[in-house]
Amino acid sequence: MRQIVYLILIFVLFSCNLSKEKEIATLFDKVTANRISGNKSDAIKDCEKIISIDNSNIDAYKVLSELTFQTGNFEESLRLNKKLIELDPESYKYYSNTAFLLMLFDKKEESEVYYEKARKVFSKKEQEYWSKTDTLSMATMLMTIGDSVRSKTLLKSYIERRPNDSIYRKVLQEFNNYNHWEMVNQLRNYMK
Repeated sequence: MRQIVYLILIFVLFSCNLSKEKEIATLFDKVTANRISGNKSDAIKDCEKIISIDNSNIDAYKVLSELTFQTGNFEESLRLNKKLIELDPESYKYYSNTAFLLMLFDKKEESEVYYEKARKVFSKKEQEYWSKTDTLSMATMLMTIGDSVRSKTLLKSYIERRPNDSIYRKVLQEFNNYNHWEMVNQLRNYMK
């Protein structure tokens, strides 16, 4: 008799989990449709519903962080990026996003700490990234973690090896023209 009770409990728990997963999948479909149609406010609401169902859903936090950033709610995006770091401390992207957002709020010292953490986390998996991606992607990753010197050096060495590959010249030119403070100031003006 006990075995039957245990089996029933397991079945009930399993079916509850399936129901939650289906609801989350449906909500993610709605999020995607709303993002495509430009309806960011409904996409945000659906992400919040997903998080209310599963408080550790990294994908929902990530999308919500992107959406709040795009809508100019930088404080909420910062909070969400810090939550993402708690959920996935081995992702350099969340550290670098947090660092960038802290720069918006004139918290340079704290920002530098997060950029340093991004570089540290990135270095742990750098060899793995090299095995899965190309030079241009690596240069972009290095720029993201605040290592513009290595990024530009990497692009220059590639151009020396393949001088006729114009896409790398164009990216290097864009990276050379990129000014982090200018970008931060543009976003600060947007916040006003």
